[in-house]
Amino acid sequence: MFKRIGLAALIATLLAGSGGLVPQPVSAAGETAEVWITTSDPNTEPAVGLSAGARLTRIGDKSFSSATGSSDYTITINEGTTYQQMDGFGVSLTDSSAWLLNYKLNAAKRAEVMEKLFGNTGIGLSVLRQPMGSSDFTWSAYTYDDTAGDTSLGQFTISRDLPYIVPMVKAAIAKNPGIKVFASPWSAPAWMKYSGTLNGGKLKAEYYQTYADYFKKYIQAYQAQGIPIYAVTVQNEPMYETGAYPSMGMNEQDETGFIGDYLGPTLQNAGINTKIIAFDHNYLNWSFPNTVVQNLKNSGKASYIAGSAFHHYDSGDGSQMTSMHNAHPDKDIWFTEGGFGTWNDPQNGTSQGFDNMITEFINITRNWSKSVILWNAALDQKDGPALLSAYNTNRGMVTIQNSDNSNSNPENNVTYTKQYYLLGHFSKFVVPGAYRIQTNTSNDLKNVAFKNPDGSKVVVAYNPQTSTKNVKIQWGSQSFIVNVPAKSVMTYKWYGNPS
Repeated sequence: MFKRIGLAALIATLLAGSGGLVPQPVSAAGETAEVWITTSDPNTEPAVGLSAGARLTRIGDKSFSSATGSSDYTITINEGTTYQQMDGFGVSLTDSSAWLLNYKLNAAKRAEVMEKLFGNTGIGLSVLRQPMGSSDFTWSAYTYDDTAGDTSLGQFTISRDLPYIVPMVKAAIAKNPGIKVFASPWSAPAWMKYSGTLNGGKLKAEYYQTYADYFKKYIQAYQAQGIPIYAVTVQNEPMYETGAYPSMGMNEQDETGFIGDYLGPTLQNAGINTKIIAFDHNYLNWSFPNTVVQNLKNSGKASYIAGSAFHHYDSGDGSQMTSMHNAHPDKDIWFTEGGFGTWNDPQNGTSQGFDNMITEFINITRNWSKSVILWNAALDQKDGPALLSAYNTNRGMVTIQNSDNSNSNPENNVTYTKQYYLLGHFSKFVVPGAYRIQTNTSNDLKNVAFKNPDGSKVVVAYNPQTSTKNVKIQWGSQSFIVNVPAKSVMTYKWYGNPS
């Protein structure tokens, strides 16, 4: 497709080319921005030409110009000031999610769903966080070596993952070859723990090296399947032990010692460059990873730790990640699990869940996180299968009808939840390697902006108010004004250099 550019920009481009230089991007004058919208359900004031409930819908493009006009708010983009570089946006293909995708959809429907989740015509999810063994969303509790006393790990195997988990991860990578895979254990094998059970308890001191070897064998086994492991977290939610599903407690000293004396050296000696990430738990307890990172620095072992990971299951607002960044600006931050259910996404006809979700996504990225990873990619109409089925209120990114527990008879009934569309406002436009760039923001008009490796700019803006607001997007000396309906999110994407 040809793009109209101004005469000055055309001359500059031709002159640059005549000197053997790389042609420069066009300037802002006349540059057009794509505009995409999702409205809350129900929408109190639909955009012109849209019915309530528009979902990641492209509407009329906007053109930058030097003309001025009045607006309720101005978002000023400064691409000269950058923050964290993004790894991407994604989900977890849990045991439950992979089983539903593999067995409850026929080949054609499965290909359609995977394209919508991971493909270029879908929302292009670029990160996966995979449980190492079972989590709470699984058919049965297991690890990769449940043979008691097998300190040589001779019985280690990922065979439990091969029928449908590994194939679904491969299918995602086939759609988006640049996907980064994170991995997190819910528990070490029961025989390595003082409790002797998967559900709760702590790792025995004498098995620290064995457990480090367990990580190494997992990474190597997945690599052999064509699935590189980009990063591992030491323990999912180390401050929470439960008798209801696999879990394991680790305190700051446990993680410091395991990373610095065992896991870090083991991976390094094996030539494995997988990142090691601490914590993997809630915002308000950020002193935990702060202590781990500082302890490793004090002992001269900081090279083993890449940074820290966070979840949102408390009353924190994400600013704790900025506190962690300020304490250790040389270490990265990731948001690795965000679940949505009755506690934070009510289905009572209000916009409360919509508001909470998009606000969180904006806050997470504005607080130095390199990723936003949601929880289950898919769950059924009962929010399962899960070990906590009687108490579970989580929802998947997609809902797949499941009328029985058999590995047959695909039903092909798929519903996309608001998680899909709202995360899509980021993942469809912001690609791995993008940098967050500076914008002004307020609670009256929330926003965040990015610059992609190809130079394109992306702004995600949310109007939390109950009436439409006129918003000016100011970029250099150029701008455009757009009407943002009440309780609606918009994404703007454009190319070029600011004039």
